[in-house]
Formats: sequence, structure tokens, C-alpha cells
Amino acid sequence: MAAHPETAALSDEMLGQYVVSTEDGVDYLLDLDDRRLRRMRSGPRTELDTESASLVMLATCRVDEPMVALVDRHAPGVWFTRRTTARVTQITAAPGSRGPESTTVLESE
Repeated sequence: MAAHPETAALSDEMLGQYVVSTEDGVDYLLDLDDRRLRRMRSGPRTELDTESASLVMLATCRVDEPMVALVDRHAPGVWFTRRTTARVTQITAAPGSRGPESTTVLESE
């Protein structure tokens, strides 16, 4: 289901779990309930990160633009790291997602 560009976005205040796919073949499992972010390779999903990072802030997540998130990788002396992705091609509610956005499927046209 194609979505109107103004609705094809997530914000830091939302709830639920989402798969954010990018044009470089990476999926980000974004858990806005538990404030976690994990990188996965698209297709047969394989982890790119050994563990998920704590989500400090979701700065922007909109179809057709890069996602920008501040994450805590728990490195000594580092409060957060800025993660900027390739262009977002699709935002899909994760299977079993909690929250009011659980049926949302957003993708670029």
C-alpha cells in the first residue's frame, strides 16, 4: 500500500516496532517501545550488529530521505553516536508490533 509522503514517517514520540528498509539493502529493526535499534541485512536477515544499540533519539525517519538516529553503543566516555542511513525505501510495522501504529505499512512510490 503506497502512502502519502506526509504520512510516510516515524517520530521519536511514536510507539511500536518497525522495519525500516534502506536503498543499500539494510533493514533497521526499530523498537520505539524499548528504545532499541539493530541493523540487519535484507533478504534472508543476517545481523550486522552483534547487539542492538540503545536509541537515544530518532531525529528523522521518513521515506525517500535518510534516517538519522542518535544511539548509545555503550562505549566508555561516549554519550551517543549519530547514525545516518541510506535513503529509506520502506517503513513496515514489525510482526507482533505493539502500539497504535501496528498496522501501518509505508513505502516509497
